[in-house]
Amino acid sequence: MTVYCKGQPGELPEILDFINMVFSMHRVPHNFRTLLPKLYGADRQTEWCHYLAKEDGKISAVVCVLPIALEHGGHTITCATVGSVSVHPYSRGKGYMKKLMVMAAEDMERQGITLSILDGRRHRYQYYGYEPGGHYLEYRFNEDNFRHCAARYPDIPLTLRLVAAEDTERIREMSRMYSELPVHTVRSVQDFFDICTSWGSNLYAVELEETVNPVDSPVLQKNPETASTSDPQKSAQPTAPTAPAAGYICGTKDHVYELVLSDETLLFPTLKAWSALHGCESFTLAVPSYDTERIRGVSGFYERFSVREEDNYRIFNYSDAIRFFLSIKSETEPLTDGRLALKIGGRPTFAIAVSSGVITIEPCCDTPDLCLNDVEAVDLLFSPASFYGRDPSSPLFSVNWFPLPLSVSHLDKC
Repeated sequence: MTVYCKGQPGELPEILDFINMVFSMHRVPHNFRTLLPKLYGADRQTEWCHYLAKEDGKISAVVCVLPIALEHGGHTITCATVGSVSVHPYSRGKGYMKKLMVMAAEDMERQGITLSILDGRRHRYQYYGYEPGGHYLEYRFNEDNFRHCAARYPDIPLTLRLVAAEDTERIREMSRMYSELPVHTVRSVQDFFDICTSWGSNLYAVELEETVNPVDSPVLQKNPETASTSDPQKSAQPTAPTAPAAGYICGTKDHVYELVLSDETLLFPTLKAWSALHGCESFTLAVPSYDTERIRGVSGFYERFSVREEDNYRIFNYSDAIRFFLSIKSETEPLTDGRLALKIGGRPTFAIAVSSGVITIEPCCDTPDLCLNDVEAVDLLFSPASFYGRDPSSPLFSVNWFPLPLSVSHLDKC
């Protein structure tokens, strides 16, 4: 007998064992307790966000749906990041995943979720209404960039100090800095460290060296001859903070996922310190397309950059999603005046209008300028891919509104 249900209190260890087993059988060994402490840490009680298929009482399939909220200018939208999608190898082909995904989607719509995010193969998840969308800029750096460009940037000595879970005052300080970003995910102080250390990331405070004893500096202690093999966690032991941080940086050796600074003049020395600390041949930095100050800041010293499409998205409330991200876009470039009536799927027709920078989105009875299904809508409105092949006769060609700057930090996803 197969039962479909939500996880119950006390079932997290069993859920964790199941997803570890399934993912480890198909990829490298997985330990989701350390990979996603925000969901599977020892003190977590997140059974409630897991959908389960059970055969005779034993878990045979899992889907996790973790709600998050994005905030900009005092406005929030609720999103859901989908992960831990797994089916027991012996239970494949029984339709368990299809049933769980339908259950999850029905709940998301009922709960007023604006959009959902899911990593995975494009055409596998198109069946569930998902399509690749969103984008960010990825900048690649190597040690040559910092050596050759050093004369162009202020020489500001600083230290990257590893932050530990018990550094509560430092974490509170970083959480406050993050919450002051123009666009950010709503994160509690209690969850901030676990989020920043998800996906194998480490969290470092950016400290100006005049406030730090140089003997304690992990960057200064770094031996360049052993940099490529040494462990950054061992070379950057956490200690009590001595002064307010100038920012924080978190990521893996090869990828910086978040970098928050009190002053963008610290951008070059902070990335230079990251390169020295990890001794890596090269690494990347993710920058949302709307962060124009950061984009200008890295323009003189990166090696290469690319526009990277994000994950698969399903939009439940197009009006809210378009209003939210169009508002973000309006802060980085003037929006052209115009009006478009769209009909997406079986939803009522609605009109998007911009007049002298004022954005309105409301239901209308007009004949639609475009009729789209959900997959087409995500592609045309939220994906950078559609921008390059846009038909000049399309109504979308007459405005600069799309693609919308949809972007969610990798650390917030599951």
